[in-house]
Amino acid sequence: MTVTKTNGKVSAVDFVVASATGGRQGAFSYLASAAVKSNGASVGNVGGATYTTNTFNQALASAMSKF
Repeated sequence: MTVTKTNGKVSAVDFVVASATGGRQGAFSYLASAAVKSNGASVGNVGGATYTTNTFNQALASAMSKF
């Protein structure tokens, strides 16, 4: 995952490698959008994609720690 900041705010969240099963990959765009809106804070659970959300939040925290 890469996070881009512009003027001190998160402006983009991009996935370097992302995979999920059972249609959960549909959560990726929602999670990325929510991360931008929350300026990099962890995002709430996506119904039916708890593991995907938790993993996303871990990756987001790791990416944000580089700033």
